[in-house]
Amino acid sequence: EYVKIFANLKDFEKAQQKAELKNDFSEDFVKDLESKGISRDELEGMQIKIESNGNVTVSGIEDKEVREQVQKLVEEKYSDRMYQYYTGIADSVGNLSSNTYQYATDVQEVRRYLKGVTGEDISLENLYLTPDGKIGGLPGKAADLINKTKDNAKIERIKDALINIIGHNRTSGDLGIPDFTSEFQFSNGAFSVADSGFTVDMAALDRRLTPQPHDNMYSDMYAYSFRKVL
Repeated sequence: EYVKIFANLKDFEKAQQKAELKNDFSEDFVKDLESKGISRDELEGMQIKIESNGNVTVSGIEDKEVREQVQKLVEEKYSDRMYQYYTGIADSVGNLSSNTYQYATDVQEVRRYLKGVTGEDISLENLYLTPDGKIGGLPGKAADLINKTKDNAKIERIKDALINIIGHNRTSGDLGIPDFTSEFQFSNGAFSVADSGFTVDMAALDRRLTPQPHDNMYSDMYAYSFRKVL
């Protein structure tokens, strides 16, 4: 009975977000562009993609200047909000187990944050924990930021996410890191989500991340970091 209620609640929240994206959000978005002299009709057929590192791509609009205005608006005002809509609506994300969902969203959060503060696309595949508990494998600027900053709640959150990613990377192995692009289409005057799925086999990944009796995903993480350092 509890599972049924929970499923109904998830469906209700998803329907709410779909309606909000289609109505309130679409109206806000269009009004912002209309204030710049761009009409709703000029946006018809538009597609917007937001990569995990935050890069925005706009297609489906012939006029280059209009495309650039849309891209700028998303980057400066709406990127985070659109990402929240995508994760709340796309079945490929919403149907994940809680463990796998956390892994996938940690990857997105870390990629966006590190790109924002360093300007670099930083690989997450070869990160490790050093014996003194620092994050190894980060380039200079990012390493200093994550490992040397004190008493900063955001940095602590990112470091926790990185530790989680490192542990899951050890478990996922050759399957790779779960990455997705938030995609939207604008049709009949309103936005909807275009579920693009993941870059890896999420069913196989979920099986690996599902805890088994006496399993500990961090069991060899520190051993690995010692080998890396030595």
